[in-house]
Amino acid sequence: MMATSRFMFHVTMMSESDRPIANQSEPKPASRLRRGVGLSLIIVSVLLGWFLLVGFLGWQRGQNLLVERRQEELINQLERQVSLARDDIDQGSYNLALRRLEWVLERDPAYSEAQALQAEAQQKLGAFLTPTPEPIATATPTPDPEPAGTLASIDNPDRELQRIQRLVNQERWEEAISALVTFQVHLPDHQRQETDELLYDAYINLGLELINSPQVELGVYYLTQAERLGNLPQSAQDQRLWAELYVQGIAYYGVNWDVAAYYFRDLCLAAPFFQSSCERLVEVLVNYGDQFAAVEDWCPAQPLYEEARQYANSQALAGKITQAREGCLSATPTPAGPITDTVPITDTQPITDDSPLLDPPPGEE
Repeated sequence: MMATSRFMFHVTMMSESDRPIANQSEPKPASRLRRGVGLSLIIVSVLLGWFLLVGFLGWQRGQNLLVERRQEELINQLERQVSLARDDIDQGSYNLALRRLEWVLERDPAYSEAQALQAEAQQKLGAFLTPTPEPIATATPTPDPEPAGTLASIDNPDRELQRIQRLVNQERWEEAISALVTFQVHLPDHQRQETDELLYDAYINLGLELINSPQVELGVYYLTQAERLGNLPQSAQDQRLWAELYVQGIAYYGVNWDVAAYYFRDLCLAAPFFQSSCERLVEVLVNYGDQFAAVEDWCPAQPLYEEARQYANSQALAGKITQAREGCLSATPTPAGPITDTVPITDTQPITDDSPLLDPPPGEE
């Protein structure tokens, strides 16, 4: 009996030791889940990195294209201004040519053609302004008569004309105009052709001088006065047109940004050096864009900011462009809600052919 028990115990132990352990080689569900999550995270990280890389390369390419476009536009504008300066020199408009060339050389100091034209314009202007010495009639200088404006100063008309001529030669335009107007009022028929020519020159020169100062409107007035005496030279006509565009743009500045931008666009294209027209255009475009941004209307604001960046770039403007672009992309129209404030109609009756409310057809009354 005892031997039989030992044999049974031994057999039982052998059977338990030889029995395979369930699921010993199979992975657990939690382990498979962790592996799947890890693999998914790796794939997402790779895709995200790829998209970020592609996006950065696209942004960088866009920035490079923008810089190239701005550089190309600047080169075209510089070439145009140099060509116009050459025409101005040929027409004798040396001051205007110098202003164009100064603007060009501020942006490209190594522009050799502009440097050569600037030297040529300065040389011709100096020769033009150098007065030809006149022989002195007597050793004792004759004192100037009283200032123009009184009858006593025109007792000797020829001497007064000589005094006015000296004022013109000294470029004292306002004094010369005042003296000439007084001279023509009291002696309208004395040397009228000569006084008209002197007055014409004084009006033009004073007008051009004031147009390029803060007194733009007064400069336009003097050019208009000169035009009554004769046709304006092309350079004066151009500058008067620029002045009129500038005055119109300033008139709408802060009142209607859209209209102001219209005038300053034309002025910046025609004469970027005139009264800082391109800088004015940037101010107008940014303010116009801010007007839309204030009410979160981002889509109209974006192209205005981007147009402003063609003429000037800054960190603040770049931030406005980014904000407008993101706002425009996320903007969605708000769907109209259901109508809930209606009052139901009750006690209705169906409309039939016998209803007295319906008018009978023509001919069946």
